[in-house]
Amino acid sequence: MTHAQPDIPVPEEMQWALSEAGKEAVAVAPGWFRAWPSGDEKWSVVNLRAATQVIVNHSREDDRHPNSWTVRALFGDKAVELRVGPYDNKAQAIWVAHAALSLAFRENGG
Repeated sequence: MTHAQPDIPVPEEMQWALSEAGKEAVAVAPGWFRAWPSGDEKWSVVNLRAATQVIVNHSREDDRHPNSWTVRALFGDKAVELRVGPYDNKAQAIWVAHAALSLAFRENGG
């Protein structure tokens, strides 16, 4: 006998955040997301499954996004900004960081 699990309602904020994060997810393999390239790289992707942390960063010190919030993945002491955002407030960036991690660690990979 199987027991059907009821669909758990997803908050509107999380639905929005999953859509935001999903735009930059790479379909090749679970956990890969587009990131902003550094230096003279043409493009960049990172695997969030390999990150040591995913953080939300207030980038008032960053000339590219003054007074905005960004989502970054840490790999040891190197921070890589994901190609999501920037966001006007911390709550939006937190929702997107959570959504990116949810997508990265999905069982079916997508």
